Amino acid sequence: MIFYFTGTGNSRHVAERIGSLIGDGNIKNIADYYNDVVDGKGIVIDVDSAEPLGFVCPVHSWGLAKSMRRFVKKAKINYGGKKIFAILVCGDNCGKAREQLQEALWKHSRLRCDFVCSVQMPNTYIVMKGFGTDPDELVAQKLAAAEKQLPEIADAIINGKPYDHYVVGTKPFLKGRIVYPLFMAFTLSDKKFYADDNCISCGQCVNNCPEQNIRLNAQKRPEWLGHCVKCLSCIHRCPKRAIQYGDITQKMGRYYYK
Repeated sequence: MIFYFTGTGNSRHVAERIGSLIGDGNIKNIADYYNDVVDGKGIVIDVDSAEPLGFVCPVHSWGLAKSMRRFVKKAKINYGGKKIFAILVCGDNCGKAREQLQEALWKHSRLRCDFVCSVQMPNTYIVMKGFGTDPDELVAQKLAAAEKQLPEIADAIINGKPYDHYVVGTKPFLKGRIVYPLFMAFTLSDKKFYADDNCISCGQCVNNCPEQNIRLNAQKRPEWLGHCVKCLSCIHRCPKRAIQYGDITQKMGRYYYK
C-alpha cells in the first residue's frame, strides 16, 4: 500500500510509477481521508504485512508537506511487515523532511522507516518573489532523470537493497528547524488568492483542491475557505490562468504533471 499526497501531480506520478514497478496497485491518495483526519477522531488503517508500505509526498519549504504530516499524525497505521519506504519529491533539496517523517511515523504508529530517498521533479512554488517554475529545458531534464531513477528505487525496495539518495541541501538545520516552522506558522494564509477576469467558473479549482478549501460563491467565482496548505493545485491547474496570488503570479509560469 502506498499513501501519497499531491498538489500538481508530481508526487502522484511518482507513487503510481513506483507502484507499477513493484507490483503494488493499492495506491491511496490521502486526500480521500481528509474528513477522517481533520475532525479529530483519527482513523485506523490495517496494512497487510505481506505487502510493502510506502509514503510519497512533496517537500514544502525544506520540510514535510503539512497534509502528509497531519495524516501520519492522525492515522494509526497497523503494519507488521518489514518493507517500509518513503519517497520525498522536491524541486531542489529536502532539508529535514526525512527526519520529520521518520519521527512522526515512529511517534504515532511505531513504524520505523529507514528507507527514505528523494526524487527531484519540476519546481511549482510561485507565490513568493525569488521563486518560480523551471525553464522548459530543466523541466525535461528533471523528468528524464526521475524516470531513470524510479526503477532503481523500485529495485531497492523489492530486493531490500540500500539506496542512499537523499539531497539534503545546504544549511539543513536552519531550513528544517527554523525556516520550515516559520513557513508553516505564517505563510499558509490563502487571503491573497483570487480569480481574475479570465475565470470561466469551470470549478476545476474546487475539484482539484486536495484540502476541500475552495468553493464557488454566488457569482460562480472561487473563494478560499481559510485552511490552505499552499500546494498550489488551484493556480497551476486553472485552464485559463485565472487564479492569481496577490501581485506575484501574473507573469509567473505554470506547471502540473500531465
